[in-house]
Amino acid sequence: MFDIIIRKGSIIDGNGTPAYTGDIGIRKDTIEEIGDLSTRSAGMEIDAENRVVSPGFIDIHSHADITVPREDHDTILKPLVMQGITTFVGGNCGFSNSFIPEMNREISLNYLENLSGQSQEDLITWTTPAEFMEMSERRGLLLNMALLIGHGSLRIAAAGSTTQLLNSDERSRMKGLLDQALEMGCLGLSTGLQYFPGSQSDTEELVELGATLKKHNGIFTSHLRSYSHTIDQAIDEVGEVGRQNGIRVQISHLYWQPYSRGLTGITKGLVQLGSFLYNRVGIPIPIEQGLIPKLKRIEKMRDEGIDIHFDMVPTSQGFTELTAFLPPYVLEGSKAKALERLKDTSFRKEVLDDIEKVEPEWPHRDRATWSFNYIKMTGWNGLRVMAVAGEKNRWMEGKSFPEIGKEVKKHPFDVICDLLIEEQGHVLVFHTPTVPDDPFAFRSMWRGFTHPLSVPVTDTILLPIGRPSHVFYDCFPRFIDFFVKKRGLLTLEEAIRKSTATPAMIMDIPGRGTIKTGNYADLIVFDPEKLGTRATFYTPSIHPTGIDHVIINGRAVVSEGVFQKGTLTGRVLRRR
Repeated sequence: MFDIIIRKGSIIDGNGTPAYTGDIGIRKDTIEEIGDLSTRSAGMEIDAENRVVSPGFIDIHSHADITVPREDHDTILKPLVMQGITTFVGGNCGFSNSFIPEMNREISLNYLENLSGQSQEDLITWTTPAEFMEMSERRGLLLNMALLIGHGSLRIAAAGSTTQLLNSDERSRMKGLLDQALEMGCLGLSTGLQYFPGSQSDTEELVELGATLKKHNGIFTSHLRSYSHTIDQAIDEVGEVGRQNGIRVQISHLYWQPYSRGLTGITKGLVQLGSFLYNRVGIPIPIEQGLIPKLKRIEKMRDEGIDIHFDMVPTSQGFTELTAFLPPYVLEGSKAKALERLKDTSFRKEVLDDIEKVEPEWPHRDRATWSFNYIKMTGWNGLRVMAVAGEKNRWMEGKSFPEIGKEVKKHPFDVICDLLIEEQGHVLVFHTPTVPDDPFAFRSMWRGFTHPLSVPVTDTILLPIGRPSHVFYDCFPRFIDFFVKKRGLLTLEEAIRKSTATPAMIMDIPGRGTIKTGNYADLIVFDPEKLGTRATFYTPSIHPTGIDHVIINGRAVVSEGVFQKGTLTGRVLRRR
């Protein structure tokens, strides 16, 4: 007798092969049999006629590990399983919730708090990834979790908060910490090269760390140093780490921000005009062509033997911590010192001049040439408040800084500085090249999503505060609905492969991502006709339609569309 039988489903196994009809028998946490099970019985039976049965979606770029330590993590992360995600990979963009060592602990906590939007001091009791994994297993997990170790966290542990290149002793210390984290089960190294302190590294430092990854068959993932006019150099840098070490590399949330050195106003104007013509006049401007040279660059690396892939987030607005939009020198030293500097009017003027006048220059390590000068590229309207920790400023969430400035009668930059000071640096923001939910901006990403080397991801930062992004609720259903059902640019089998088997292969996660006997029973059952989303930037917290069942390690976490609270059946997935 099986524990669960899924009957008469249209099985899409994740490998890209055509769907076929069959039954799936599950015993304990394993797919035990596939075929005609009409004479067999089970404790739970699911009628999947006219439904698709696929592997659970695997989200390889997430920050859900920040939420995992909370007792109510299953409630906060509910949107992930409601959209069919059964496994996520955390520790991305250089941020490691799992690694808070005693050395430079206060700086490490401050670094993590910038992304989490809240103080973590009372929540974090561990120092190593092994301790974090063990705590998570004891307490229970909503869904499967694998971890990367963050380069930014390693750098702070080895050298503190510095704007300098590391010396040989500091690099050696960092490699030793990476070696330990990989031994403890982390899948590889993540970098956030647009963020401080990752922005202060050089390619040589990254290549050295790649040698340690080679020893453990670990993956190198990278939030690139640039996504604008120097994106080619940024892609080449990641490729060089893979080439010199013969390791897997993954480009995080690939997109392209148009920018021309010395022609800032013209570039912004053309982007705004293109958006107007596309959305209001209906001219199908093929802005997706702009990404093609970047994709060809990645293809060339692949042809040269570099095992490279990339991921993308299906939304027209990104999101991150507010301090990322300030020159790195603002953040040197402790957070307290950084916030104290921002109180000084003469220092503010210096920073504002750098934001408005200094051009980003490769390799973006100098005092004010950092690549994430998004305000210069898009204007002050490019940022909107996503989350603040305090109740006093909650009214700002969803608003741009010029909108807030108009209400409080301040320059947008003074609003930014004052908000960071009031919130102790705990501010998250959306960044948009034009306006939220702009179809024109999203079209710039089409060719990437349909490329064979890409996978969709959520970049989840689900918190008990603030305004979430709609992709935390609808990433994978939106991806399938748009590229399969609305545009016909992918087959359903291709889209499922991109969401299951390919991410499992990229991250070397065995036994998951495909439907076959002996694999873990991470499965979803959905109605392909109804699968879709009504979530938007303005109303993000809406679960997708069409998903009936989500099974993780052989237990139903979503049944008949209803979340089964308290079903903590997820596991920690360690590097094999």
